[in-house]
Amino acid sequence: MIDEALRISVRLLSMPKKVPLDRSTPAWPTQLGRYAPKVRRVPLLGPDFTVQGLQFDPLQNEVYGEWEEFVHPSGVAYYYNRTRNTYTGLNIRDCSQDRIDKFEAWIKVTRGRVQEDLILVAEPVRTQNVEGDVYLYYLVALEARIIGWLEPLDGTHLFRECDSARRWNHKRLELEAQFWKHIEFFPRDFKLDRTLLRRLRTELDWFHADALTLESSTSATIFSNRETMEKIINRLASLDDLAGSEGIITEPGVALLGRLYHMLRHHQYLNYFGQPEARLLRTHSMGPGTKTRGPFPFILTVAMLCLPVLVREHLKQIYVDGLVNYLDLKNFIDDFNTQNNAQITLAGVIMAIDAGFLAVQGVGTGLIAESILKGSIIFCVGCLFAGMFAQRFSEKLKSLRFAAYYLDQGMTVVIGVLSAPRFFWGKASHGPALGSLRVPS
Repeated sequence: MIDEALRISVRLLSMPKKVPLDRSTPAWPTQLGRYAPKVRRVPLLGPDFTVQGLQFDPLQNEVYGEWEEFVHPSGVAYYYNRTRNTYTGLNIRDCSQDRIDKFEAWIKVTRGRVQEDLILVAEPVRTQNVEGDVYLYYLVALEARIIGWLEPLDGTHLFRECDSARRWNHKRLELEAQFWKHIEFFPRDFKLDRTLLRRLRTELDWFHADALTLESSTSATIFSNRETMEKIINRLASLDDLAGSEGIITEPGVALLGRLYHMLRHHQYLNYFGQPEARLLRTHSMGPGTKTRGPFPFILTVAMLCLPVLVREHLKQIYVDGLVNYLDLKNFIDDFNTQNNAQITLAGVIMAIDAGFLAVQGVGTGLIAESILKGSIIFCVGCLFAGMFAQRFSEKLKSLRFAAYYLDQGMTVVIGVLSAPRFFWGKASHGPALGSLRVPS
């Protein structure tokens, strides 16, 4: 009895005196580390390739204190505490006991503030200028299929892909998308029956039909193209056929459906206001612009032979009412880069031809022809530099954050940068034709 009391006293003294609740930081599945990171053992243990004779033991359950280790279908490990109904991606196996004790103390107090049926997902992380761990966490409501937090969340980084997210129904779509990302990451013990699987197939069938019947639909962009969507629908059908007699989907199927549902709900979040219809009815649904426009855009348009008008018409199909569709933007950038590379190549050829005319006696020796040839060379150089700069700028536009900022705050800059290479190329292309004029001596 004395030894037992002594051990209990030592354990109580070794526990943290204060639970750092002020270090709780709301997060979401795509922000946390994906499963348990690979931690190097100290000291480093060598391999053991020995198999005992007649050893046919089943798989062993790896348990570390209250934490059970599970292996995701992708092969990485995550941990579950059934007592506290908590998942974590922290590598419990190789973590120090002191860090685990502080983590469990924080979990115990946090669990006391939430309902028992809510799942807690947490992960301690180290940050600069902060001593000890900061605890990233989120709560999961299985019945409501949504994630949440104890305190209000500033969701700037979570909802930033859509600047018009204000209503709860709109934001809830992204919160449900994050719920399904949680299911993809932690598929253990989630009961996914055939009813939910068939509901997903029905939704995908509708989006597939929408992509087939509406030319400007973004439905096919959920999975890049219609062919990929058709293959996924077929795989879901085979998954339904392979389900057991009880209609329960196994862990690989749960992780797959979690990923598909996340992509579907995130697509619905981005297109909440019906982006395809907004494209078709933009001139009727949009009122007069409220932004003040200075003389610079008009001067730029006239000076560049109205090329900015054409670029702006293309951008209007990508950036609609504050929504940016990534795949449409990527296709636009890829087409622009293809044309831009062709213009740069032709500018180099034109510059070589102009230089050849200037070098040959009797060709382009008149004052007018010589001026045109030299001007053509200058415009060729301008096309080369403007083309390289525009290509670098267009690659940065593939970042949604960069694109949303410039399409909203700096549309004139985007139009000017993307119009410049074609403007210089158009001016330079007249050199070889006009530079060959002969002026009598």
